[in-house]
Amino acid sequence: MDVEIRYGLLDNDLDVTLIATAISHLGIVQASDSNITADDKLSREARKVFRIPSVDGALALMGTYRVGGVAMDAWMPATIDAYGRTSRPTLAGFAEFLRDHLSKELQPDEQAMGTLVHIAGYVEEEGRSHPEFWFVRNIDGMDATTGEYIVQDRFDVSEDFWNRDYKNPEVRAALAEFMEQRYFNGYPAGRIAYLGFVQRLGTFLRQVWAEPSWRFRQPTDIEELARFVDLEIRAIGALFFSSDYAAPYIGGTVQIEKIRPPSNVVPL
Repeated sequence: MDVEIRYGLLDNDLDVTLIATAISHLGIVQASDSNITADDKLSREARKVFRIPSVDGALALMGTYRVGGVAMDAWMPATIDAYGRTSRPTLAGFAEFLRDHLSKELQPDEQAMGTLVHIAGYVEEEGRSHPEFWFVRNIDGMDATTGEYIVQDRFDVSEDFWNRDYKNPEVRAALAEFMEQRYFNGYPAGRIAYLGFVQRLGTFLRQVWAEPSWRFRQPTDIEELARFVDLEIRAIGALFFSSDYAAPYIGGTVQIEKIRPPSNVVPL
């Protein structure tokens, strides 16, 4: 199904951002900052996390913030709505649908900016549901020296949680200990700082939760988990607020979408 969108055109907006997906027994959290830059200046805050009602999922995106000259905060909801009108929508089907429309509608200069989209939700098979994480991107790895993404001509799509990472015994053991499986992408410095912050925060939290005289504990529902993800994104935004970068590439309001596990979910 083709998507026809009639909205105003934009300048060269770029979403060099930080997006993060957390999958756990409590549910799925999709998160992002809000800053959009143009010509190394803060342009505005804009929507980067979107609900996908037809498949009860959510996505987070980074890269170019326009498709065919149309702002993502207009183009993406229209694309999501168009897919919702197809017969028997699925999470995998939406990922393929999105790849197809990005491939056809991105202009050459938009394509060259690179685009990465995290798509997550629950999928039912044989009466049981499990999480899936679909990754749509026109990226062929990272530069080993700079950490910059290497843009390619085509868009790839893959499911990286249920059919890949969850098969790893170490991942399954971590999830069984009520930890989260994380996927994150973003501006190199922010992405690397995010990894370091999450690792160190995790160590700190485990020490705090283990203190017998304190009444702190691990999150017990998706709302509590989302607060920690929000904290992580805000911490990286604070770093960019106090930096010598040309623009605050990461920052602004943190955007969160929470997907609760269905009653028939497979225990992780």
